[in-house]
Amino acid sequence: MSEEKLPASVPEVEKINVIFKRAAKWQCLSTLLIGLVAWWVAGVSGLISALIGGGVVLVGSFAASRIAKRSENSTQAGAILINMLIAEAVKILVIVLLLWLGFKVYADSMVLMALFCALAAAAILSGSAVYALNSEGKKQG
Repeated sequence: MSEEKLPASVPEVEKINVIFKRAAKWQCLSTLLIGLVAWWVAGVSGLISALIGGGVVLVGSFAASRIAKRSENSTQAGAILINMLIAEAVKILVIVLLLWLGFKVYADSMVLMALFCALAAAAILSGSAVYALNSEGKKQG
């Protein structure tokens, strides 16, 4: 995930932004790659299904990152933890709601394997951003 190490002089907020931007880039690329494979195998329905699967995780991650950013100036561990838990809950809620909407709108032509593969890849890459962020923090302290 980490293409290059961030210097110690970079502020913590900037490190978080860089790591999450990298994760979003990899999520988009994996979703597009899976979408192209699904398009080749199952046609346009496969492509759309893969875009729905990866897209819901991207939108959920974006919503969560906006909420998590609220605690960027906080020094209290409890406040940061509460914000992170709220952000994760919002991410899951957004993913569930968007998946429900996708199934409601596109249920007739949904290619479940394409949707599942893109969703799984985007979710794994989202988790790797948190791992990379944790690794950066351990190197500093």
